[in-house]
Amino acid sequence: MRKCYTRPCNFHYGIYATKLIQRKKGLPLAGNSKIAFNAIEVFWRKKNGKTKNKYYLIDNINELDKESYNVVQNDIKKISQERKDILGINFNKPQIMGVLNITPDSFSDGGLFFDESKAYDQAQLMINNGATIIDIGGESTRPGSKTISAKNEWNRIKNTIINLKKKISKNTFVFRYEKIICNEQRERKWNKYY
Repeated sequence: MRKCYTRPCNFHYGIYATKLIQRKKGLPLAGNSKIAFNAIEVFWRKKNGKTKNKYYLIDNINELDKESYNVVQNDIKKISQERKDILGINFNKPQIMGVLNITPDSFSDGGLFFDESKAYDQAQLMINNGATIIDIGGESTRPGSKTISAKNEWNRIKNTIINLKKKISKNTFVFRYEKIICNEQRERKWNKYY
């Protein structure tokens, strides 16, 4: 189990951030030269369940013991490197995610989008307002709701996903419920729609 954790801190933005990076006095956050950090906070988990922490300027991390230094260096590399695209979505900038509940008894919207055309229109509205990811679910998770089969859930959402995918190829539709995601055979079958 890990005992040492790293958190970037002391952030700077814009031209000043770029200058810090150029002078090797700061590091980019997620590869973004317009956001830099020049300090870290290191946390150590102790045997008694307590933690110890200490702040370090980037220039001073060589003061760490060898084991902590190696962990922190690896963490800093991950924190400062540019993020890779996932399914064509660039995570180097903030993304908006819409949640569409296609259920008759949704906890958040009371079933407003259970009708197929209303679900499609709502997803389209989210996309038009900047959503790059739509999380589409067909089973309510409200307190007291009843579990439905994977097949019933898929039947609730499939036409909305298929129709959206035909018209908007840049968006990724996420079917979030683990009973579907964990069933590899169904996932392969249904991925043709994603």
